[in-house]
Amino acid sequence: MKTLKTNFIFALLTVFITSTAFAQIEITPQAGYQIGSKYSYNGGYIKLRDSGQFGVTLDVDVSDYGAQVEIMYAFQNAELRAQDFVFYPFETFLTDVATHHVQFGFIQNFNYDEPLRPYAGLSAGFTIFNPNDSFYSSRTKFSFGITGGVKYFFTDRIGIRMQAQLLMPIEWGGVYYTNGGGVITTGGTLVQLNFTGGLIFRMGA
Repeated sequence: MKTLKTNFIFALLTVFITSTAFAQIEITPQAGYQIGSKYSYNGGYIKLRDSGQFGVTLDVDVSDYGAQVEIMYAFQNAELRAQDFVFYPFETFLTDVATHHVQFGFIQNFNYDEPLRPYAGLSAGFTIFNPNDSFYSSRTKFSFGITGGVKYFFTDRIGIRMQAQLLMPIEWGGVYYTNGGGVITTGGTLVQLNFTGGLIFRMGA
């Protein structure tokens, strides 16, 4: 199942690249830092710890005034921890979680005819949570995002991109853990803030 989902993600990227072969596009490999997130429930909490993040963003011009459509893939691997006042009175490590974010969206570049271009955008897509421990179930959830940042172009083809992004997987659930025969399950929305940067490669006619 994990292999199937990974292949699906890269198939989407391949289709996107092929369909935009003759358009003005920007390809930005990115890396950065994902701030940890926490969800509290009645009796405890679960949280993903801070981690590194890396991925790639592709933007396609859709107007002469700075509008672009965007597809983004990002990966992080973070510790999942929990504290439950009945079963785990102290915060306990559960498993590492490989997280795949895929977003489709729209951004608007401002000062689009200048080297320095602030931008903002909205997106929607899905997030795959793959716990490394097979005891825990993989989950795929709808998510949406808010993005803002700045681009600076050194030439017509090469630039740099710095951004902040808020990702919000909806109703992330299916966390199960046991202690002495007890089982607890919970779910909620994990708000994930990340800061990334990368080189922009602009190409097309």
